[in-house]
Amino acid sequence: MRPLLGHPDALTAATYGRFVRRCALLAMLPDYLANGEPYLAMNAVVLTHGEDRQLRALSEAFVGAFFLAARVLAQDVTRLEEMGFPWVAAELLAAEAPRLPVTGRFDYVQDRGGHWWLLEFNADTPSGVRESTGGEAQLCRLLPQAAEMERPNLRLPERLRTAFAESPGLLDEHSGGLGLVTVASELEDLMQMAALQRLLDGMPEWGGRPVVLGDVDNLRPQGSGVSLGGEPISALYRYVPFEAMFGTPAFAAIGNAVASGHLQLVNGLFGLLLQHKGLMAWLWEHRDDRLFTTAQRSAIAGHLAPTWYIEGKRSPSERGGLVVKQVFGREGEEVFFGDDLTAVQWDALARRGLYAVQTRIDVAPFSAAVVTDRERGIRTGSVTVGAYTAGSRFAGYYSRFGGRIINSRALWFATLTDPPGEAE
Repeated sequence: MRPLLGHPDALTAATYGRFVRRCALLAMLPDYLANGEPYLAMNAVVLTHGEDRQLRALSEAFVGAFFLAARVLAQDVTRLEEMGFPWVAAELLAAEAPRLPVTGRFDYVQDRGGHWWLLEFNADTPSGVRESTGGEAQLCRLLPQAAEMERPNLRLPERLRTAFAESPGLLDEHSGGLGLVTVASELEDLMQMAALQRLLDGMPEWGGRPVVLGDVDNLRPQGSGVSLGGEPISALYRYVPFEAMFGTPAFAAIGNAVASGHLQLVNGLFGLLLQHKGLMAWLWEHRDDRLFTTAQRSAIAGHLAPTWYIEGKRSPSERGGLVVKQVFGREGEEVFFGDDLTAVQWDALARRGLYAVQTRIDVAPFSAAVVTDRERGIRTGSVTVGAYTAGSRFAGYYSRFGGRIINSRALWFATLTDPPGEAE
């Protein structure tokens, strides 16, 4: 793995300006700032063909393993409550038909020895599709250095459409419209769903049925079903975290319509369970179980960062080799390095019971050129390579470049592979 551009002289400020404007106008990426700082970086992670093949195979093995583990855990309401699911959510989850997410994303890091490790699975509301499709296309048009590279994301739109089309029950003969619900005041979330609406709308498989985009507050009960922005819908894909919906009128309306059989929730509570850090702890504990195929056991034992629930009374040396994560955490929220925590802080997190720990991976440093309208230089940090799955299949990549913790302040990098015929 290497950067496409290793020196800032390979890119001018004017080219970066054209890139940002084209992303806003042509790729539905007007939100190029995150926390007031540029988020779109005009650079790329370049994978070797061997790395690409390995990440594809690992992702397809992991998605099957996570699905099998979630099916087991979903049937135990008491266990789900212990994992932090409110009672009503645990009951609804146990009654929900298990299904693979239409799209999910596995986030990997590479250690100093070149070994890949899985840190987490984003299966509930995975982000980054706009960047991986439209943003990457604009970068490749403007950067001559990208012209000879291969683009694994070229088929990402097609794979996502296929996954939606193959979602069980979504295209039943009597199905109505598909609703896409988000929080309209969050520009990034709104544009992610607007891009998905553009991707799905007009698909021959829909048979002319509408794809409706609306704010979560536009969701209303309508008879035994629901409407979005006044339009009756029979299927819903939400881009609102379930944790933010528990106890709200929208949650009640969705739950009632699903229970009565008048609404299919494309990404239900099962997706939230799939990305729960406690499920990763269960996978690690059961890594040798015959429940899993040989490929799945190999992936878990060899590439899942060892994970388990937090325990109190760890010595400073033990804490230093661990990372603490909130089990429902998203985008690097509530992630702590053990050596940054005192014994009192560690014990306080352990008492709360909703934290898991992972073995800390010695991530390979990554040095790359960063040129934005506020920065020009070489930055050294860490990279996560996110591998999308669509149903059970690999679909594409989404990479980010940042500090010790990859969070909402990280930069987006395109993901390319070496030119055809390049030696491993």
